[in-house]
Amino acid sequence: MSITFTGILVYLGAFVFVILLILKQKEKINLGEGIPWHVSCFLIYIFAFTISKFVNSGLEGGFNTFSRTSQDYFIFLWIFFFVSKSNKNQKLVISAILAASLVSVAYGLLQFFHMDFFHRQSHVDRLSGFHKNPYSYGGQLIILFFFLLNYYKDKISKIYPLLILAACLFCILNTSERAVIFAVIAGTMFYFLVQKVKKEKLLLLAVLFSIPAFLTSFYNKKVLKRVKSVLLPSKHSSPNVRFKLWEIAFSIWRRNIIFGVGKFPTVYHDVGCSFPVQVLTHAHNVYLQVLVTHGLIGLLAYLNLFFMILKNLATSLKNNQYALCLMTVILALFIEGFFEYFWGDSEVRYLFLYFTGFVSGTISNNFENKEKTKEKV
Repeated sequence: MSITFTGILVYLGAFVFVILLILKQKEKINLGEGIPWHVSCFLIYIFAFTISKFVNSGLEGGFNTFSRTSQDYFIFLWIFFFVSKSNKNQKLVISAILAASLVSVAYGLLQFFHMDFFHRQSHVDRLSGFHKNPYSYGGQLIILFFFLLNYYKDKISKIYPLLILAACLFCILNTSERAVIFAVIAGTMFYFLVQKVKKEKLLLLAVLFSIPAFLTSFYNKKVLKRVKSVLLPSKHSSPNVRFKLWEIAFSIWRRNIIFGVGKFPTVYHDVGCSFPVQVLTHAHNVYLQVLVTHGLIGLLAYLNLFFMILKNLATSLKNNQYALCLMTVILALFIEGFFEYFWGDSEVRYLFLYFTGFVSGTISNNFENKEKTKEKV
């Protein structure tokens, strides 16, 4: 329902945006001087993905991709303008993300104790929250974990922030998603290398994070085995199926290097008979999957989108409390992206774009407030 509602807002928003642009009412759409960074990078992203899909999959495929990528942009744009409008809206969105985090973590804990009231858990040993797919839940938890960590960093000495952070990490570990676990570890290390936190709080956090790790290894030994298989692989262990999927992805991408071959996901099954492995619907690698589906032009546009977001965050790192948080999220997703295709998961992609729009909106709001203060002086 939420995706359908967002779609309606997207196309209404696109229509109004184009009409205002035609009428040259720049002050009503807040384009400002020049082209804002989010307009340029998202338009390149939309154009590259649409053209590549049109070339390799025809008119219908191109139109569907245009609709989907436009929706991605307007999710960002919608929350961006809402947050940048006032400090009150900023607080409302913070409360909404916090509430969503608490509900998501709480339901994950209920699943661990076999109280899956809505029957959303697909595997008894892997938490999936309100999704039947642990991948989706794990991807969302990356964003929610670093939001909670950033939100509670000044309240770590209190009990309830510690419990919430520990519970979130516990849910992450019990998704049994190795890519997510390693991404969160790397992101946490990066966050505390940049963020200045007192040694006492760091020690407290280290002790805190060791508790869910210990409990998980004790009560869910399958997670420990999955992590151990990566760090200490057995001589008799079979190669990870991902390596074969990556080989398949490379072989398919070579058919059309510039625009890709499209036909997602049936393209994998077209060549599956020549590989001694079950061919899945994607490459378990976001970069290879974009290469297969949209070619080199799509991958460059995709990387440019993230580069421009990071560039905007870097300029506001000292002045915005959420800039580092989003940078850490991007780092974690970048690492996870080598082993999972999170961009094809709408639950993860939409939450990321929503959070990116929120952070960008707070940066814009802070900048406008400073400019108003200078004018008064």
